[in-house]
Amino acid sequence: MSWAMSRDDQLAASYAKLHALSATIAGLEPGSPSRTGLQAKADATWAEMQRLEASRSISPRLLLVVVGITALLLWNLLTSGH
Repeated sequence: MSWAMSRDDQLAASYAKLHALSATIAGLEPGSPSRTGLQAKADATWAEMQRLEASRSISPRLLLVVVGITALLLWNLLTSGH
């Protein structure tokens, strides 16, 4: 998923993907190769959702503000002549 995509957007997309996979899996014969393959994808999607839910979301704007303030402080420190 894209770096610019927020954590909540990634979770929403993963939930939608898992829902679609689950609906497809429900219609397949248990033990069939198709079902086994889709179940593996569903398990991977679930693991990704767990990872996202455990992470903290940092706003890209907040990150840019912090970098900007740090750059200004550094610039002031370097140009102050001390």
